[in-house]
Amino acid sequence: LAMGLIIIITLLSIAAPLISDALNVSYTKVNTSETFLPPLSVTTRNDAPSYHLLGTDDLGRDQFSRLLYAGQVSLSVGFLAAILSLSIGVSLGIVTGYFGGIADDITNWVIATLTSIPTLFLLLIVASVLSPTPTTLIIVLGFLGWTGTTRLVRGETLSLREREYTVSAKAIGASSRRIMFSHILPNVFSVIVITLAIDIGALILAEAGLSFLGLGIKPPIPSWGNMLSKSQEF
Repeated sequence: LAMGLIIIITLLSIAAPLISDALNVSYTKVNTSETFLPPLSVTTRNDAPSYHLLGTDDLGRDQFSRLLYAGQVSLSVGFLAAILSLSIGVSLGIVTGYFGGIADDITNWVIATLTSIPTLFLLLIVASVLSPTPTTLIIVLGFLGWTGTTRLVRGETLSLREREYTVSAKAIGASSRRIMFSHILPNVFSVIVITLAIDIGALILAEAGLSFLGLGIKPPIPSWGNMLSKSQEF
């Protein structure tokens, strides 16, 4: 049921241009004569009826189309930032877990340092310094969200590197690179999938929280966070 709901929301967001054209509405066009229309309102645009399924906002823009386009932004930030953080976390987790030593100590020190700072506080500092665009948020969230993945993958790698098939591969002369990517990586795939699913939801909420506080994506680009923030005025 949850997966079905996610798929529906994602498909609706992807199809935002088609749906907006079918309803003859615009998420950017300002019309001060059509502000705060109630849901299921019908107006005229370009000599054709426009169907406002969720009404309009304070500038006369269609709320439903804005919600769908905002979904494109929020989902893109969540998915891409999660993939970026996952790539960093998996790579560091496998390398540090397999080799150990100084690299492992330094990585654990960095993780301990980052996790000791409240995530929202850290995001507020970075977002206030950098320009809050979707690309910037993807990079910031991606580079700050890898610590949990690294811990999980590192723990699995510490166990997998002592398994019989890993020891056998090393004994017959397999390179460390082959062992890590052919023997260890496929066996941490289940952890990666679960982590990715959790991270996507957490990063969408993080983006929405920053945008709600005014430190994320700025209007007129719609996102779920800044739409919610704007609605608080009314």
